[in-house]
Amino acid sequence: MIQKIADLPQQQQILLALLAAGLLFMGWYYVISPAVVEVEGLRAGNAGLTGEIETAQVTAARLPQFQEEVAQQEQELAAKREKLPDEKETAEIVRQIQQLAEDSNLELKSFTPQSTIRYDFYEDWPIRMAIEGSYRSLGLFFQKVAQFRRLINVSNIAITSLSTTDEGRTISVTCTATTFVFLEETVPVAGTD
Repeated sequence: MIQKIADLPQQQQILLALLAAGLLFMGWYYVISPAVVEVEGLRAGNAGLTGEIETAQVTAARLPQFQEEVAQQEQELAAKREKLPDEKETAEIVRQIQQLAEDSNLELKSFTPQSTIRYDFYEDWPIRMAIEGSYRSLGLFFQKVAQFRRLINVSNIAITSLSTTDEGRTISVTCTATTFVFLEETVPVAGTD
């Protein structure tokens, strides 16, 4: 076959060489080049999957640590749930706060529960209070409230001086003591569906 091509005139040999080069170029352009691109894409995809596998293996190796963290979080949640009562305990709260005030040498003048505010899993239960005593007694009272077994937030504190000769009753204080009630079942928040 090579002899037959060699016997052809030079123009036909050049034409056959160009035709062969064109066929090689078309084969490269339409067959080999897309296959090379596809192979490179598969290699890149393989490298990405290998990276994901390595990440998953690292995460799987940390699973015991995650489980331990979840267990700790559950213990903290249980401890915090103990501080959030399941229902309003008006009489008990009044008695305990009155006791805290008495222990602090304060006189509880008024104790008025306000409207509750509901959230996803708890509600705020604000109580407006008026008390009389001394600055020292007030500080002691706030310290006892901070150490109380239930969560109580004291806000909106207004202090006025009393014109009296009694050293134990030099100030009058109004404040809002807010405790929190845990709602076991999720109650929809007003305005949401």
